[in-house]
Amino acid sequence: MLHGLETCERQGELLDEIWRVLGPGGRAVFIVPSRSGLWARRDVTPFGFGRPYSLGQLENQLRKHAFLPGYQMGALFSPPSHRAGIIRSAGFFERFGARLSWILPAGAIMLEVTKRVRAPSRPGLKEAVRKPLKVIEGITKPAGKPVRGRIRGT
Repeated sequence: MLHGLETCERQGELLDEIWRVLGPGGRAVFIVPSRSGLWARRDVTPFGFGRPYSLGQLENQLRKHAFLPGYQMGALFSPPSHRAGIIRSAGFFERFGARLSWILPAGAIMLEVTKRVRAPSRPGLKEAVRKPLKVIEGITKPAGKPVRGRIRGT
């Protein structure tokens, strides 16, 4: 989800719809402007519009909609500019920022989330799980020796 969350007027409904279409345990990546980054402070950048987030704000918003935050990282450490010298040094800024992000704030936050699904609680489920499956009941040879031919009981 790039440029979706920060520009959406009804974020709760958007997050509910994303949760609905993901399968159980499904994953999504959200990329939003960082509140402390330079990219959110300039109107000439794609991140200059909408609502910037801190990592804590983004995680709290996603937890409210049953997403479990996972891997996160910062991106866009180079300053937003059209100058050739800054564009040529963008690689340096990205390497430097990735190592020392506490000195140079990221322009964007990337956060991977997983869809949380509650375990079913219908009646009778405990009885079915409590009884072990007897799949290898007929195998009588000691471990480590291959069993050849048909396995008894199948």
